[in-house]
Amino acid sequence: MSRLLVKVFLTLSFSTLFISNSFPSSGKNWKKVNEESDIEVFLKPSSNKTLDIMKGVGIVDGSPEKIAFILLDSTQKKNWDGLQKEKVLEQKSHVNKVFYQAYEVPFPFSNRDIVFRITCEKIKDGYLIKYNSEKHSKAPKTIGERATIHANYFLKRIKGGKTLASVEVIFDLKGDVPSFISNIISRKWPISVIKHVRRKIKQSWV
Repeated sequence: MSRLLVKVFLTLSFSTLFISNSFPSSGKNWKKVNEESDIEVFLKPSSNKTLDIMKGVGIVDGSPEKIAFILLDSTQKKNWDGLQKEKVLEQKSHVNKVFYQAYEVPFPFSNRDIVFRITCEKIKDGYLIKYNSEKHSKAPKTIGERATIHANYFLKRIKGGKTLASVEVIFDLKGDVPSFISNIISRKWPISVIKHVRRKIKQSWV
């Protein structure tokens, strides 16, 4: 999760309950809703009509392999996500891990944590990285409310040593947070991720 979450909680203070949702990996009916820093953002409603699925598309000056390395490297997440705590609950391989993450949010909302699996698979001309929330036997008791995330990162190799990055995401912050706040997080997440990758790929550790 990102610092964006904290910023949203600081400015919005409403409460309601809403339904959890699964993430469809394909489909049409995308509507363009924003463009920032040469990143196009699209929206389509989810199956429960409450939460939105967001997609951001932008070009990164680097290979799919380097971008996948950034997204899969857990040692960097605290540095750029602003998380309070992170733990690997399971690691089948470097490209198949389950993470627990916890973070504080401002009053009057409850703190949030999340359990999700990261996987990476080879696809034509690149890679597909998935973040999918799941229940796990080694997950600690929630510190407040357990949020969920379902995200797909499509990394397609294009000319000039560059990558066409497409990020699809749906958040559910659960509990006392209304769905429109989850949608704000979802709307800004693809832009935040692609900008982050653009910055990180220039650094020496990649």
